[in-house]
Amino acid sequence: MIPPDKWEKESFGVMDQDEDIIREPRDDYPGLTDKEKDKLRQTQVAAGEIVQYLGTYAGFKLVQKYDGTKGWVKHLTLTSEKSFLIPGVSHSPETFFQKWQGTPYVFGGRSSAGIDCSGFVQEFFLSVKGILLPKNSRDQRKITEAVSDLRDFDLYFCHPKSQPESHHVVIFYQHQFWHSRRVGGVVCQSESEFLRDFEVEDHRRVKA
Repeated sequence: MIPPDKWEKESFGVMDQDEDIIREPRDDYPGLTDKEKDKLRQTQVAAGEIVQYLGTYAGFKLVQKYDGTKGWVKHLTLTSEKSFLIPGVSHSPETFFQKWQGTPYVFGGRSSAGIDCSGFVQEFFLSVKGILLPKNSRDQRKITEAVSDLRDFDLYFCHPKSQPESHHVVIFYQHQFWHSRRVGGVVCQSESEFLRDFEVEDHRRVKA
């Protein structure tokens, strides 16, 4: 719709409201079912967030978030800003988990209204460690290193035993497993509880 060689190069905008970043321009998006929205939602942006503006098509703006995720939004105002404003460290692990525990699961979600497993991991490392990870769990897996010993902040890449085709990621912290799951949203589980429902594929660590 807008080829890369036609993208704006150094333009930024500020989000007018909280909004989903979607894969393609869809005027009917607000009226779609939750399942249909899940297929289109890439991630989310918050009101006041700075994003890179790449171009306009059919009333939608193509934008790129500070983590590299690209997609389409409607409610954006161009700004004189020339760079992203990336959030810094704002929580200890304990206050982070307390804040997010019980938050509903939303595929692609990155807000208090709903968050998915990879969004939860991304938000954790940005808020607690000051490390920016990709949004997608597959990309998170690619940039982490496989390890054999177990430490706080390690990640388990896995899938629900009932859905072997699914991708899921979990944070290990103080002998507990924190993640956002479709049933229950953000939860804390013991090892036995976690292993009852999930099959571990890989144990990896975020590089310092």
